[in-house]
Amino acid sequence: MILTTIGVAVFYFSYLVVFFLIYLIWRFNELPRLAAVFLILACFLFLYARFIEPNIIKTKRYKIKLNRKISAPLRVAVWADPHLGLFTGSSFLKRVIKKVNKLKPDFILILGDFVWHLPENKIKDKFSCLKDLPVPALAILGNHDCGARREKDVSEELKKVLINYGLKVIDNKIGEIKISPPRAGSRFHKFNIVAGKGQGIRIIGLSDIETRQPDYNLIKNISENGINIVLTHNPDAVYEFPSYDVDLVVCGHTHGGQVRIYPFYKYAYRYIARLKYDFDKGLRDFKGTKVFITTGVGLGGLPFRFLMPPVIDVLEIE
Repeated sequence: MILTTIGVAVFYFSYLVVFFLIYLIWRFNELPRLAAVFLILACFLFLYARFIEPNIIKTKRYKIKLNRKISAPLRVAVWADPHLGLFTGSSFLKRVIKKVNKLKPDFILILGDFVWHLPENKIKDKFSCLKDLPVPALAILGNHDCGARREKDVSEELKKVLINYGLKVIDNKIGEIKISPPRAGSRFHKFNIVAGKGQGIRIIGLSDIETRQPDYNLIKNISENGINIVLTHNPDAVYEFPSYDVDLVVCGHTHGGQVRIYPFYKYAYRYIARLKYDFDKGLRDFKGTKVFITTGVGLGGLPFRFLMPPVIDVLEIE
C-alpha cells in the first residue's frame, strides 16, 4: 500500500515537473550553468519515463524451434499486465488491441494482471474493446486480478466480462486449439477452439501462484501427438512443475523490472514483484523446457517505464 500511495502521488505531482522545466529554460542564463544543465536533463529523463516511454507500444519477434515436429508454423501474439486502473485507461488498451490485430496472429495468449485498483463496476466498460480481437484468445488471471496485497478480488466479475467478450479463461483448465490446413495461397491458418481437424495445441492454464493454488497435475495431462503450452502468470511457478515434458511455458508478471537501470531493476522484480528466482524477460531454457517471459504492456507500482517500453511479443513457433 505504501508503494501504491507513492505511485499515485508521483502520477499526479509529475505534471509539476513540466512547469519546473519551463522555469529552468526561462531562467537558464541566470542560474549556475552546470546545475541548470543537470536539472534540465533530469527533467527530460523524468518526463520521458513518465509520459513518453509508457505509451510507446513495441513488438518483438522470437523464433522458437520446438523439439517436436509441427504440421505448420505458428504465429502467436503474447502480451500481459495491462493493469487498467490507477495509471492506465481503456484508450491505451484499444491501442494494444489495434496493434495486435495488425500482427495477424494465429491466436493470442494473455498472461493476466488485467487490472490494478480498478473498481469492479468499471470492468465491463473498460475492457469492451477486447471484443474486437478477431482470432482465438486464451487468458489466465494474475495476482492483482485476484486480490493480491490487500487489493479487492475482482476475479469473478473479470472472468465473466472476459468470457462475454469472447476470451477463453483457462485458470487451472486446459484449452485446446486445432490447426486446420491452410487454404491454397493463404498465408495464415484457420483455428478453431476444440473443433477442427489437424494437429492439436493443448494449452494448460495455471492459476496464480501468489493468490491461488495452481493445479500442477494438469501438466501431467499432456498430449503425446500435439503441442503442449503452459501459461502461468508468475514465472516462479516453473520451479514447482512436477515434470518438464511440455514444449513451451509462457509467463508475464515481471515487467522486466519496468525501469531497466542496472542493477536497480533486479531489486524491482525481486522485491516489488516478489520473485524468488531469476526469470525476468525473454526466452530461457530451463531443464530442457523453453520458458518465455513477456515484459508486459502496463504500469504497476510506479508510473514509469525506462529502457523497458510496453511490448507485444510475437512467437514464431516452428
